[in-house]
Amino acid sequence: MPFNRFKGGKKSPVHKPWHVALSDHLDRAATWPPVPAKGWEYAVDPSAWGMLGNVPDPANPPQIPDGVGDCGPAGILHLIQGQSANTGNPLTATTAQALALYSAVTGFNVNDPNSDQGTVLTDLLTYIQSNGVEMTDATGKTATVEVEGWASLDITSSALLRYAAYTFGGSYLGIQCPQQCEDDTTNWNFAPGLPPAGGHCIPQEGQGAAGGKIVSWGMVIPCSIGFLSAYLDEGYIVVTKAWLNAQQKSPTGLDLNGLVAAMAAVKAGTP
Repeated sequence: MPFNRFKGGKKSPVHKPWHVALSDHLDRAATWPPVPAKGWEYAVDPSAWGMLGNVPDPANPPQIPDGVGDCGPAGILHLIQGQSANTGNPLTATTAQALALYSAVTGFNVNDPNSDQGTVLTDLLTYIQSNGVEMTDATGKTATVEVEGWASLDITSSALLRYAAYTFGGSYLGIQCPQQCEDDTTNWNFAPGLPPAGGHCIPQEGQGAAGGKIVSWGMVIPCSIGFLSAYLDEGYIVVTKAWLNAQQKSPTGLDLNGLVAAMAAVKAGTP
């Protein structure tokens, strides 16, 4: 994988006819309602995100001395971490949990470097909808997060991307990552046209009129709308039990019954 200090690991997008699209269950992109700026990332201590194997980690030899391309698993664990921190039941993830998810989805073997081939994000989302996600709760116990399902986003609509990040406690995004992102992690506001260094998964945790905040390589990084427009190649919302209440509503008040029913049909094998 071409990243040097850090790792990518997102494979090219794979979309199938039965994948649920958010636009099929809510108003079309032209009518996405405005939403307030929201920083879901502020509920998490900045030091608590963790690198989860996606960067060189000398503290965890021999498993990941050089880092592995598990940005897909790291991204979903970070997304759920942010969701849960904002709903009063904070969850965190360990490197071992991230690598176990990577292995389950892709066949990665920590003893075989050739098995480190990255992740198709929709394969990971399909897997966790059926199997859940193992994380660590506030008491230190392992908890399995149930996943109602996921839906794709129209990545050409900045209004939808902002609406989704607000409404669902963040979004699960994939980019073709320019090398400059590795060289400068202070603000991803780079212009279009830069050559990509590889695919990368970045959960968006906060959003505002100018862009938002993403989590990558254990850091919270500002990014601009222009950056996302230039380099985003796939995006999803993920509905988890960490985000929904017993009435199937999110903290932002959206009634998700129709969307969740469509997700359940896919899970049952009836797309």
